[in-house]
Amino acid sequence: MLLPDRNTVDRLLRHYRAQERTVLARPCDLSARRRFEDTAYTLCVLMGERTAREAAQAAEHYVAGTRPAPQPTLEGLPGA
Repeated sequence: MLLPDRNTVDRLLRHYRAQERTVLARPCDLSARRRFEDTAYTLCVLMGERTAREAAQAAEHYVAGTRPAPQPTLEGLPGA
């Protein structure tokens, strides 16, 4: 599997966090929200995650060089 460039992930993560603060400070600013959502989507694609929260966590671990805690699986559940 190809891994993204650490510097690119770091830069995008910092950008995501800055936009997150902007949206929290100005929740009615639709252009800021759109930029934040675009950055969140890019982070999700880059990190291979479904949600922005998961992507940000994965990016933080990737940049730090640590492994995230294992996620619980659905093995053994009906329909899984």
